[in-house]
Amino acid sequence: MQAEVFYAGEPVGTLSWTPDAYGVQVRLDCACPDSGDGLLRCYAGIGDRAMRIGLPEPQNGRLRLERRLTRETLRAAGYADTPPVQFYLAVQPEAVVPEQDSARQAGESDERTIQQPEPVLQTGDEVLDALLSGGGVQAGRDGDALILQCAFAPDQPFALAPAFVLCTVENGRAMLRWTKKDAAAGAASAI
Repeated sequence: MQAEVFYAGEPVGTLSWTPDAYGVQVRLDCACPDSGDGLLRCYAGIGDRAMRIGLPEPQNGRLRLERRLTRETLRAAGYADTPPVQFYLAVQPEAVVPEQDSARQAGESDERTIQQPEPVLQTGDEVLDALLSGGGVQAGRDGDALILQCAFAPDQPFALAPAFVLCTVENGRAMLRWTKKDAAAGAASAI
């Protein structure tokens, strides 16, 4: 399947979606739009069914990405049986609130505010914040730093794997120390 990829509502390139024995092979080729201060990632779908395809790499004035999405990844995102039909570049996935839910939320806002849990600690990095909100990673403060951690076994997948180069392992726990300096360095490298 070949599909257009959009940025800010305008088509900027194409994505090839080719099923294979292991899942789907994805190839993205897009123009390099100006994203301001953030890194553009490729997403499929919208709202609850938004799935991150990956982080395209600038090559010769274009954004390119080649990767395989496994069957398990597709199943977890809700695309095991039917492929997504919408692909876009964005700093964060687009969220959609159905119209009937927004009217109901307006009437229930006071009740919902009382029942909402404490806010999750945030790093400012999209990938790390997604890991935190997913529940597999715990966070705590140590002065100005956030300490992110999860269970670790050398022969098993672990929740902080997307940031493994920043992790240390102690007593069966993978740990990542994140400071404002780390966030600023990540933003500077994105420019």
